[in-house]
Amino acid sequence: MTKRDHPLKGEFDTANARWERTTHEDGTPAALEIGYADNGLVALRMAEQPEGEILIYTPSEWEAFVEGVRDGEFDVETWEDEPSRD
Repeated sequence: MTKRDHPLKGEFDTANARWERTTHEDGTPAALEIGYADNGLVALRMAEQPEGEILIYTPSEWEAFVEGVRDGEFDVETWEDEPSRD
């Protein structure tokens, strides 16, 4: 299946999209791929499951998501962030 239809956003053609795999800080491949379609839509999918589910974003949704990431809106505290209880 190369074309995915979103009822509100339109059609995303996975075969003709330009896919980029995300990387970890050390440059090794990460789990996600970002796809850019000719019609401006952007998609996210698991790199190891290219025929699986994808999330489709309009250009303005994608821009808002990227800005949120840059602003730390989605940062999650980790155990390393916990104060020591010594």
